[in-house]
Amino acid sequence: MQTPMKVNFNDEQRNWGLWGQLVELWVRELQPRPETAAALVEQMTDHGIKGASVDGPPDLKVAFYPSDPDDSLGFMLPTRSMLKQARNTVSAGEFYPLPVFYDTAYTGSRKAFSVDEDMLFIACRVGEYVINPGL
Repeated sequence: MQTPMKVNFNDEQRNWGLWGQLVELWVRELQPRPETAAALVEQMTDHGIKGASVDGPPDLKVAFYPSDPDDSLGFMLPTRSMLKQARNTVSAGEFYPLPVFYDTAYTGSRKAFSVDEDMLFIACRVGEYVINPGL
């Protein structure tokens, strides 16, 4: 079974923008796609992303799964351990840990969820990610 990998960087608006730019460079084939976690961290750092790291060893393989919507219907599923980790973060009365860039899209203050509301929100985000992974 493949080790789940988590990409980390400082949760700052600028970092999220730089991360999105780096992903676009890979999509447009203007930047070689990194093949290892160490190469990924190096590219992130070189691109100006602060606090770049990857959970796992430096030689961990990086896999890309581009899809052609005209060819097939693809679903990028989280691993069981990723889902378990998300569900273990549920605490009543706390804010859901959205990345900071969401603050620019929504005006109002964040709501502290009950455990049931948090579990429902996690399920909605996982489901939305699977059918709409970023675009």
